[in-house]
Amino acid sequence: MVGNKSTLPFRCVIIDDEPPAIVVVTNYIKRMNELHLVAAFGNAMEAKKYIEENHPEIIISDIKMPGKSGIDFVKGLAYQPSVIFASAYDQYAINGFELGVIDFLRKPFSFQRFSNAIHKIIKPKITLLPEASESDPFIFLKADRIIHRVIISRISYFQAFGNYCKVFFVDGTTRIYNSKISSIEELVKPHGFLRAHKSFVISTLKVESFTSQSVVINQTVIPIGESYKKTVVNYFKSISNGGFNKKSLTT
Repeated sequence: MVGNKSTLPFRCVIIDDEPPAIVVVTNYIKRMNELHLVAAFGNAMEAKKYIEENHPEIIISDIKMPGKSGIDFVKGLAYQPSVIFASAYDQYAINGFELGVIDFLRKPFSFQRFSNAIHKIIKPKITLLPEASESDPFIFLKADRIIHRVIISRISYFQAFGNYCKVFFVDGTTRIYNSKISSIEELVKPHGFLRAHKSFVISTLKVESFTSQSVVINQTVIPIGESYKKTVVNYFKSISNGGFNKKSLTT
């Protein structure tokens, strides 16, 4: 979901039924010159009218709230800004990513983690990547009526967007291509990629940590679908170098 990114600072709205959580996010926003807090609400119903009339660029919203959940709220918005969900409950990450939110922050989260999420919206980090050689594996994907050569080692994961697919690169940038995720899966499977969820294909080489419920890539929590859990856990078990603890993945 992308709002209007033509001006700075980016106008932010906080939605959370817990005042201490609003205080934390408010202080984080004040520490970033690129952001400006324009409103904070204790529930989604109060926030809806303001957001649709004022079109802020960024919403930081709790999920489990009285009245209407953050998920139902985002689904019902006519205007679609960039959304970051913040919740103490990991199980909601799946719903959030299926809605196309920018990031999921598990409470409590640090300022650095918050900043990383914000920069996915306002200023994708730029890293110096090595020049691609002729031997680097690649695939061709179509976007904007042009066929692009995409170096596989520079991909962190793919996310399904209906008949399209969003690619998340290691340098923090993203791009949407005209390919279904099922087609993508077949292309990249020989190169260390694994289907972890109906909406996600991940690079196993980029996984920083994982549980039976999710994997973490570039500090982003990616859900593991129930029907893919056995395959994912067995894969990491097969490549483990003696440090695999099966019991820890069943809790």
